[in-house]
Amino acid sequence: MSPHFLNELRATFERRANQTALVHRGRAYSYAELDRLVRHGAALLQQRGMEQGDRVVLWTADRFPFLIAHLSVLHGGGISLPLNPKFTREEMRHFLTDSGARLAVAAAEQFPVLESLRAETELQTLVRDVELTEAPAGSPRDVAPSADDPCLLVYSSGTTGWPKGVVHTNANVAASLRALADAWRFTPDDVVVNVLPLFHIHGLSFATQLTLLVGGCVLLEDAFHPVETLDTIGRGTVFMGAPTIYYRFLEQSAFAEKARSWQRVRLFTCGSAPIRPDVLPRLEEVLGRPVINRYGMTEAHVITSLPLDGPWPIGSVGLPLRGIELQVVKEDGQPVAPGEVGRVRVRGPNLFRDYWRNPEATRKAFIDGWFDTGDLGQLDERGFLTLAGRSNQLIITSGYNVYPQVVERVVNACPGVRESAVFGIADEMRGERVAVAVVRDDPALDEDHLRAFWSERLVDYQRPSFVVFVESLPRNAMGKVLLGALREMLVGKRESPG
Repeated sequence: MSPHFLNELRATFERRANQTALVHRGRAYSYAELDRLVRHGAALLQQRGMEQGDRVVLWTADRFPFLIAHLSVLHGGGISLPLNPKFTREEMRHFLTDSGARLAVAAAEQFPVLESLRAETELQTLVRDVELTEAPAGSPRDVAPSADDPCLLVYSSGTTGWPKGVVHTNANVAASLRALADAWRFTPDDVVVNVLPLFHIHGLSFATQLTLLVGGCVLLEDAFHPVETLDTIGRGTVFMGAPTIYYRFLEQSAFAEKARSWQRVRLFTCGSAPIRPDVLPRLEEVLGRPVINRYGMTEAHVITSLPLDGPWPIGSVGLPLRGIELQVVKEDGQPVAPGEVGRVRVRGPNLFRDYWRNPEATRKAFIDGWFDTGDLGQLDERGFLTLAGRSNQLIITSGYNVYPQVVERVVNACPGVRESAVFGIADEMRGERVAVAVVRDDPALDEDHLRAFWSERLVDYQRPSFVVFVESLPRNAMGKVLLGALREMLVGKRESPG
């Protein structure tokens, strides 16, 4: 029998009725209280026209009503469609048109944009986010989505072109989260401190849905704050972050003292990207324990994780979770040798069903039953995966392959460098040239010092031709560097007078 996320979630709510499910702004909600809010919300959405299988847009920055709306949509048989509250009108027009959503839950300040899009899309009904948290008592119609029915539609980050809608079913969400719960030994005693955005699969599924599925408690914060979050972490047992969050902690003078007081925390995880190898030892010394790197993506939830008991190879994202197969292959599909870089492919019950209304993209993504992640990586003799960048970020210069993360590791090791991002710039003669954006710790660091440093550590074709110093790297909501913005920045610098 296939796993079924909605059915298993409902069973947990019933089994854990008197236990704390959620803490928000100092208010604790039991599973029974959360269940009542969700049932009332589901009834309200059904009264407003939500039918089973309808895509429902969630567009609000307020995380508590966002979560209630999300769970209400699932309970009422809809498909939750979380979106970044900072999206522009043009972006929202695309997502509404592509998804065919007829109903949206949004904050009051988002209403004017949605109202203006009614005539251009299928959107019919708007519900204020606070209506879900204050919904009158009501019983929703019984719905019974199958294990293979969609429950979540998440748009990929889309660094190039429009993002694609990723369709997750009750079966693959349950399989993904059960495997992750096993890998990270989640129990009902766990309290997860969640400072991540709920419109992203990291904060919504890994941190929130996983915790509720096993019957734990979500300590839901309204936002990450580099100082205030230090006090919150000590109240939990698990903290999930992105590299930028940990880097911000290291900038705080109180970090080491606060970390010594975190007696309950058993697990720190990191996603979106591995923590830089030059930073990891200092961070783990302060925390007094390893940070568990993992590898996940919108289409597959978490794919690999470092084992909780080690070993923890520097820079690695670990081993595949239970039930997930992984291979690294050449362009012709043949496996590469250990240590050799190739394309990362996966298969297993964790994978999404398809790309929404995009059979051509779905067909291209699956090769002989394997999903091509678009990532480059290498396996060691023990099967540990280390990522080497995205395949579409591979730089080919004069016929040589340059892996951005290889160059970044060298640049980041240079004294005076806080962080860097390596990317390709089109070149008529070489195809591409290597460029690097550098954030300095030492304002005296200049290009000559950088070039002298990497001249002994990189072969000639790996050495950046262009250097631009920036105050910070442009990132998306989950901390991934926006390479397009860096290319525009560098082009602007090269074309400016002088």
